[in-house]
Amino acid sequence: MIIKNNHLIASEGKYLRRIASGEIVGTEIFLGYSHFIGGVRQNPPHLDVPEDFEEIDIPEDSEETDIELTAEEALSIILGNET
Repeated sequence: MIIKNNHLIASEGKYLRRIASGEIVGTEIFLGYSHFIGGVRQNPPHLDVPEDFEEIDIPEDSEETDIELTAEEALSIILGNET
């Protein structure tokens, strides 16, 4: 895992998983305040630290893709105008 300030980047072939909830957050995350963890409201909000996350192997059958959308495509999906 690469840690650059508040930016965590998983090693090649790995996902990042929140230890407390088991939630897979992807291959990168910017740490900040989490208001909900595992569906439970955090009061006060939890300040994430690198130790809150672990690396796990990406399953071989996973279709790991980073989808990049234009702003117009994202807005279309949000508004339900997907074509």
